[in-house]
Amino acid sequence: MNGINLKIALRNILRNKVLSLISILGLGIGLGSIILLLALITHERSFEKCIPDYKNVYKVLLGDNCMTPYPLGEAMKKDFPEVKSFFRINQANNIQVRNVKNEFGRNQEFAFADSSIFRILGIRFISGAPAIARNEVAISRKEAEKYFGNLSPLGEILKVKLNDEFINMSVSGVYRDFPSNSTLYPDFIADVKLSEVLFGQFKSTLGQYGSGISTVLNWDMTSFYTYLVLDKNADRSSVISKMQGYKEFSTAKDWIRKRNYDLQPVTEIYLKSDKFLGSFQFFRTGNALDHKYYWAISLLILLISVTNYIFLTRASAASRLHELGTRKFVGANPANLRRQLIFEANIITILSLIPASFVINYGMTLVNQTLNKNLSSYVFSSPVMWLYLAMVVLFTGTISGIIIGSSVSRISTLLLLSGKTSEKSVPRRWDYAFLVFHFSLFIILSSGVLVIARQIRYSITSIKGLNPKNILISELNSNKLRSAFSMFRSEISKMPGVVSVAGSSFIPLYSPYLPITLANPDGEKVTFEGSVMGEGMPELLNIEIIEGSSFKTYHQSPLEVLFNESSAKKYNIKVGDNFLKVFHVLGIVRDFNSHSSHTAINPMVILQQHPDKMGLLAIKTDGSNDRDIVQKLSELYNETDPNEIFDVIHYSDSINGLYTREENQARIMGAFSLLAICLAVMGLFGMAFISIAKRKKEIGIRKIHGGSILEVMLLLGRGIAGWIIVSIIISIPVSIYLMSKWEENFAYRSKLSWWLFAISACAAVIITLLTVSWQIWKAASGNPVNALRYE
Repeated sequence: MNGINLKIALRNILRNKVLSLISILGLGIGLGSIILLLALITHERSFEKCIPDYKNVYKVLLGDNCMTPYPLGEAMKKDFPEVKSFFRINQANNIQVRNVKNEFGRNQEFAFADSSIFRILGIRFISGAPAIARNEVAISRKEAEKYFGNLSPLGEILKVKLNDEFINMSVSGVYRDFPSNSTLYPDFIADVKLSEVLFGQFKSTLGQYGSGISTVLNWDMTSFYTYLVLDKNADRSSVISKMQGYKEFSTAKDWIRKRNYDLQPVTEIYLKSDKFLGSFQFFRTGNALDHKYYWAISLLILLISVTNYIFLTRASAASRLHELGTRKFVGANPANLRRQLIFEANIITILSLIPASFVINYGMTLVNQTLNKNLSSYVFSSPVMWLYLAMVVLFTGTISGIIIGSSVSRISTLLLLSGKTSEKSVPRRWDYAFLVFHFSLFIILSSGVLVIARQIRYSITSIKGLNPKNILISELNSNKLRSAFSMFRSEISKMPGVVSVAGSSFIPLYSPYLPITLANPDGEKVTFEGSVMGEGMPELLNIEIIEGSSFKTYHQSPLEVLFNESSAKKYNIKVGDNFLKVFHVLGIVRDFNSHSSHTAINPMVILQQHPDKMGLLAIKTDGSNDRDIVQKLSELYNETDPNEIFDVIHYSDSINGLYTREENQARIMGAFSLLAICLAVMGLFGMAFISIAKRKKEIGIRKIHGGSILEVMLLLGRGIAGWIIVSIIISIPVSIYLMSKWEENFAYRSKLSWWLFAISACAAVIITLLTVSWQIWKAASGNPVNALRYE
């Protein structure tokens, strides 16, 4: 029986090649997109399940912070029998590494961790062992191939620059790359105690203000992620309760007492760490809210694909009515007909997996590039993914077949044999109803892309209180470079095209919050949003001084500071005051954005940096001679410190990076709006093809009785246009509401203009006209005699 059904299904596919191709491609594009989104969801929900004992592994939290004191894990292992094991980790992403051939890399994921990290996370060694001495380092297979090729790296030397000095480190082992569903991703892992040297690097970045920072690995060093393995029978709440006693070990008890220790299951780290993203973090994170969007988009695409197929199949059923009537006449019951149509729908669905595979293959690259994900084909090794795949294919084919089969099987045998579906001649007014859903989705998505793009442009070009145009920035990453700042400034200032040169330790806009606490010997303290700049930097950034003056020649006493308007209003600060009886208020600056436009401007203090302690060199140009300026700066760098890697970025490029998430959202919405319109066009083309074929005789009669080509074209196009207008009426209010909610994420946002939505609506109309106009014109301008011979 199945063999006969298969032959019938294949025969019908070959008989209606155009419509079958549209159905297979439409379902293929839809199913490919759905499977891709389900793969992404499956991948993101699998994070840290690669850990052998993941159900008993926890990350320690300290209030709204996931950084914990260095001795915590070791103390808990000693004091709590419930703690079976632990590891601590800190990671830097701007470390210079060189091999014996002096081949180098930067922005390496260089971590400092306890050797137990490999055993707990289940990371196996290809050769060698973990680093257990300060002069050893274990490296990933990827880095081993990069620095040593096919040679064994064991015992070989890597030069690692920590705190302005190169340290010779012996390769102790090569481990397998961390899995793509791991929140941690280090490529180098050195002994945890070596991190003490790393913290000296941050201390150097702060210049003179880093002198009071301790790098000792004690209870005040809260710069480590601590992971614990608890006994499977341990009472988690009891462990959390006992952990609170460790708060007394820190000298910063006021800060610690405001926070409580907690334990986060490792499987929750990826999707439930939003509150930790305001400061520097070195673990992969996702967004649980995005999964709701992925599920919603999957269902919408599934509906589009299924409705496309159903409407096309029902509309083209006229050519098969006689065949189905004959089968009923010779004894086939309605159930047999339904089974045949369900079988055919499943065959079409299975065939659609061929184009779907191309969509999945290309889509993985698109998702990884646009969303900064690390999705790979490895996800298809998950049984859950195959269950999703089987459910989607069976659901799509079976539901489509049931709906089509139920409609046809209820028609009487005589009507089927006569080629009719009803005794009355009823116009098929709802044939194009599916276009409302298709084009509404397109208008919503495409208008969303326009709104997001406009908001990004507004955020970049309407930065309050700053002018980022034509500014070059280079880091001074060594003591030699920092001490040569004055020389760099003098030499670069002489070059044509240079407007001004200044230095700084930090330059807004920056992503993490930078708190600066001002205090006096009496113990009074006030914490502000902060920045550290050198003489001339406020002017270079076009920060307006509204009272007093900007920084002049640096002197250590008295300590001179600038406050912004918000600070002046909140604390009643005036020029000439001695804030906290220590800090001389040199000037008040107009409020400016120190972060992205997501964040409102906060009270801020700006400290002056010592000329020999600058971490950044900034050059304001007129844009006419940037290449020569960069070349000259490169020569000066190489003369001063040839071991340092020279790099220059445009200030505007660094600002653009603050809106990567929004740019990714726009790209992914653009991709799905393109998908929606492709499916809509395919469905519209197929429906127009069928509808015009059915009305050829009517067209011929109208033309013989004097109907013009224009009248016939308006007749054929009127029904389609009506449904497009309905979709516009429905989608525009929905678009306005959704994008208004999206813009609430920004403290400073652009206005929603009507023309953004009008463009999407006009695009839908134009695409509709381009899709059907050729078919309509061809039918309307044809010879009416040929039309009357039709059928």
